[in-house]
Amino acid sequence: MSRYGDIKYGTTGFEGGGKKNLLINGDMQIAQRGTSTTGVGGTDTYPTCDRWLYSPQSGTEQARFTVTQDTASIGASDLPFTEAGIKTALKLDVTTAESGVAAAEAVTVNQRIEGNNCSHINVNSDPITLSFYAKSDAKTGTMCAALYASSGNLTHVKEYSITTSWARYVLTFAPDSDGTVFANDNSNELQVSFTLLSGTNLHITADAWAGSTGFKPGTSNQINFADNTNNNFYLTGVQLEKGPTATAFEHESQESNLERCHRYYRRLQKTDAGTTAGFLTAGNIGGSTVFEASETTMNMRTTPSISATDLVANDYSATSGVVDGVTLNSGRTNGIGVSYKLTFASGSMTSGKAGKLISNADAEFLDFSAEL
Repeated sequence: MSRYGDIKYGTTGFEGGGKKNLLINGDMQIAQRGTSTTGVGGTDTYPTCDRWLYSPQSGTEQARFTVTQDTASIGASDLPFTEAGIKTALKLDVTTAESGVAAAEAVTVNQRIEGNNCSHINVNSDPITLSFYAKSDAKTGTMCAALYASSGNLTHVKEYSITTSWARYVLTFAPDSDGTVFANDNSNELQVSFTLLSGTNLHITADAWAGSTGFKPGTSNQINFADNTNNNFYLTGVQLEKGPTATAFEHESQESNLERCHRYYRRLQKTDAGTTAGFLTAGNIGGSTVFEASETTMNMRTTPSISATDLVANDYSATSGVVDGVTLNSGRTNGIGVSYKLTFASGSMTSGKAGKLISNADAEFLDFSAEL
């Protein structure tokens, strides 16, 4: 029995207990937003794999990336597959290089963890272990990974050496005796960051919690990974667990992994490619151009934001309208039941008629976001 939970550790790693990995989609198998996004840079965004945030620190960073849910980088003889059975990775391909990094600039890939999922960790006394698989196509040298405890505004950075071959990295972060205990709520309490570049204003000393310094994800040894368009960074099998030991990567079924991702983001669209499909029923409640719809199967972190892309609504008397706006119904929405109204740029609905949203292509969808 380990004092870090009702689990035991054997020679092959984890041998029982509940979910040990504090992270979601660590093997990059879920990508609701799509498998590739070009021109990523300048602003915070979730470009492909669910829960993985691309984040520039100042907004002046010149680097741009194509971000992909990659399958070609992991073959049957590569370490993530042979050791952990992982078949997908997050790939960041530099498409616009940044030759010089300004003092206030940084680019990181992050996952934010809500307090409900990490408050069982006592930051004052419990070590936290991060393990992951990574490689580069060309650039090698010192890279940084960091934990950021938002309640105490504290960062802890560890260094590792990236190479052009897949490797598994294990980084154990010591507890912080002066740290603020993680709140047991749905706020961002703990963040894992992988640093691609970091300016001098954002450097701290490795291997210790830096008190009251804010988010500083690098050390002076951090390479500029975005200095050449030949550079590609690959990441997968990311696991964060309570305690001083890295255990074998915890696999989840696709169904379970997707359900956990749905707490933060959900995309509704057709599932039968190539045909017109209705995927959500609505009803007219406000004259000829307003539909109301509800989605009650969600268990989202909080009341989501919602947006529609290129959707058409069709009522059962064959009149239709092109959706150009969607708003939440005030007072009738929470993280579990979401009620909203659709408005139309063109066309009309028949008053009192039920109808459905129609998706004619893969680029037509309805998004709900409750990301941290």
